[in-house]
Amino acid sequence: MTDQDPNWLRSGHTDPADVAKVYDDWAATYDRDLRSWRYQAPSLTVAALAEAQPSAGKVLDVGCGSGLVGIELRTAGFADITGIDLSSSALELALATGAYEVVRQADVQSGPIPFDDDRFDALVCVGVMTYLPDTTAVVTDFCRVVGQGGSILFTQRQDLWEPRDCQRDLDHLAEAGVCHIESVSDPLPYLPDSDELGDVPIRLVHLRSAG
Repeated sequence: MTDQDPNWLRSGHTDPADVAKVYDDWAATYDRDLRSWRYQAPSLTVAALAEAQPSAGKVLDVGCGSGLVGIELRTAGFADITGIDLSSSALELALATGAYEVVRQADVQSGPIPFDDDRFDALVCVGVMTYLPDTTAVVTDFCRVVGQGGSILFTQRQDLWEPRDCQRDLDHLAEAGVCHIESVSDPLPYLPDSDELGDVPIRLVHLRSAG
């Protein structure tokens, strides 16, 4: 993929500058590499959104990368899609897909998502929570920008789920009235043909914003 440590993906780096550099360097071959690894998460996530909230108008794709999720969203009938990502090189590719109305560079870890409260009807975040270690802060901000009752779907790697106490954090947010937990999937395929992460499944989380 790049000249980085071959175990970079598995290690779960969380420094925004480090993450941005890797994905800037990787952008040119990213789609090809992900296809070769049979990337499952975009189609699984978009199918779940299409079932849960098919009429969602404005959808935010957090960590949109080169636009793989946006293409899936557009194919599923979602038309008003905004993408944000750390990597400027990836955003150029995302914009070129034609799937997005707007793309914007943003660092979700270091600050709030750069949109007003209740701006979106739904939000997806696929393959990105690896780099966002504070689940509580991130999900709270997801709920802020999604209107009441809107779907929030994100993936998290199974090997990080328990070490980061993700279920505990979600339960606390639900108890605090920030969100409603619709479902947390059993482990699902992620990158089954990847030498580095082929043995690592993901959880797919579906929340509803409490507004």
